[in-house]
Amino acid sequence: LFVEDGYELEAKNRLARIGFDRVIGAVSETTRVLVENPDRVRRASRLTSEAFNGRHAEVENIQIVDVRNPGEVESGMIPDAVNIPVGQIPARLGELDASRPTVIYCAGGYRSSVAASLLRQNGFGDVSDILGGYGAWSETTQSA
Repeated sequence: LFVEDGYELEAKNRLARIGFDRVIGAVSETTRVLVENPDRVRRASRLTSEAFNGRHAEVENIQIVDVRNPGEVESGMIPDAVNIPVGQIPARLGELDASRPTVIYCAGGYRSSVAASLLRQNGFGDVSDILGGYGAWSETTQSA
């Protein structure tokens, strides 16, 4: 687990709440380790809700994945999204197409970054998540 020193327990608990409870340790001095091992790090694509709206309009065949829990989805979803709660992603990878551009979102942005990382680890090349999640997207859409 890569996390700022002093936040290890909080990060472990947040992951456990979404179904990832096999954290075996945390790396101390994260910044130093990442700087000294740049080949071990991949850049993550994170989109603002405005950038997502532009990409959604421009990119054909984009798949949108809502990783919120079913109760959260009752308040609404981004059009064309499929709901796969983040804890179910590993078991339901076959429902997604790794060759398609993929955008992930949750309620606020934390779970979507975890899900995007899981997809990248499983061969998905073009994966982004929405900063601020559904909340940011719905605010942007309502104010437009």
